[in-house]
Formats: sequence, C-alpha cells, structure tokens
Amino acid sequence: MNLTTREQNDVTVIGLAGDLTHECAGRFHEAVDKAFSQGRRDFIIDLKQLGGIDSAGLEAFTATQRRCEEQLGMVRFCSPDAAVRKIFEMTRLDRTFEVYDQLEEALASFK
Repeated sequence: MNLTTREQNDVTVIGLAGDLTHECAGRFHEAVDKAFSQGRRDFIIDLKQLGGIDSAGLEAFTATQRRCEEQLGMVRFCSPDAAVRKIFEMTRLDRTFEVYDQLEEALASFK
C-alpha cells in the first residue's frame, strides 16, 4: 500500500493506493498519530486508489473516527470505488461514515 499525507486548508488528507490490510494498517495508524501530534484533528481519507480492504483496515478507519470524535474533530471519506462502497454497505459502516463522491465535496463539508 502507498500512503500520502498532505494538508489542505485545516484538513489532513490521507490518500491510500493499493490494499489496506493487516500488514500495512500500522502505517495508516502512524500517519494519523503523526497528524494528531501536530495538532491536526480533521481528516479526509481519499479512497480513489484503494484496491481492497480487510477487517484490520476497517478497524483502522473506525478507530480513526473514534479518535477524531474524542478530539472534537471529524473524518470524512471520499472517492470509494464500487467494491469499497459495497464493503461499507455490507458492514453498515456507510451509516457511520460520511462518504463523498469527490474530494472537493468532502472538503466543503468542513465549512
């Protein structure tokens, strides 16, 4: 999995490419931890290039959401493909996560 992190306005955008699995979920947690240590609390997880996700990846997402809520921050997800969207629906995380079709829509939701 490739992971990129950038700041856009006051939001940390984490882009994921490849598969988010047990083997690489730690890297995702490290990126989130680093942003929190820098005082960041709002996140967008860009799923445009995410190929697949396992239960450890889903747990990483839910842990990030819980942490954001504890810090009075927010997390949004954007650009999932049909397979990832279906996983969110099957696990009912689509009812918990705020998911947007485009990055711009997710950014606008913070205003």
